[in-house]
Amino acid sequence: MNLSTVFHKTRIFSVTIGLFLSVIASDNLLEGTLLNPEKSKIPQLQRRSKLEILQMLVESKRWDQAERVATKLIRKSAKNGELFMLAGLIQFQKVNYEKAIPLFRKAEVLRPDFQHLSKYLAICYFGIKQHALFELQIEKAMIQTPMDPELSFFWGLHQSLVRKNLDKAIKSFDHAITLRPQYMQALYHRGLSFQKKGLREKARADFQKSITLIEQTFFRGYSYPYQGMARLLAEETPKQALRFAIRSTELQPQLKNNHIIVGEIHWRLGQFKEAAEAFKHASLLDPSDRRPFYWLHLLYQKLGEKQKSKLALIEFHRLNKPANLK
Repeated sequence: MNLSTVFHKTRIFSVTIGLFLSVIASDNLLEGTLLNPEKSKIPQLQRRSKLEILQMLVESKRWDQAERVATKLIRKSAKNGELFMLAGLIQFQKVNYEKAIPLFRKAEVLRPDFQHLSKYLAICYFGIKQHALFELQIEKAMIQTPMDPELSFFWGLHQSLVRKNLDKAIKSFDHAITLRPQYMQALYHRGLSFQKKGLREKARADFQKSITLIEQTFFRGYSYPYQGMARLLAEETPKQALRFAIRSTELQPQLKNNHIIVGEIHWRLGQFKEAAEAFKHASLLDPSDRRPFYWLHLLYQKLGEKQKSKLALIEFHRLNKPANLK
């Protein structure tokens, strides 16, 4: 699984951003009161500063507009730590991790007291696969805020996906879930770690807990627990697995792997036309992935469509060539 994809689908930082903005707002209010004592006594309409406008845009998650405002402000002021922190948060939310890092670094120089700065830097480094820098920053963040469940979660991801240490990963996910019992992403990834260790019942229990939380909270942007359950059940109970796989495509139809697992289960059930449709959908979502084309080659053979089978195999071989031979 692609690390940046995992990160993008599992990060939840709205509370952190809200806390950060409230700190900036209180600092600005205090500064204005100290410099102008009369302002605290006489109620009056005041024109908002451009920094306050930027804060409002970030708070309302209008990232594109916020980016334009931040860019203009940075050109005029290169010594405002809050400004660079906000600019970094904007790039962070737009999943532009490489752009976010220098902005956070600049904020760190100007205002080293930002509490969550190491956390944001750690997650950015995780997203761009800079593992040594990730470890450095997350260890610093854990010292600052040891009870932050998101830090334990990402440390668990690192242990599972990078270090391949499933026992440490499970321990980290355990800690994250203890701190946040309804942490559906941590439940899913702990279940995935259990599955890799061959502990199928524990994996199934975690997948089901995560699915139950999704249904109870109407959190419709996270399909991985359904995909995980489908893969877990595919061999033994493919009809039951298919229901979870189809549900994953309903929640996140843009994820190619959801359609691939649907196709694989249809294949197991001998439903070759349905399988071909699923793999065709996956190939449209990511034309650079060779897997759906090989499946389509086999399926069209089964369906007696020789020309389509041949074309799919040609495309598979084209995509399967090493980059230096293309």
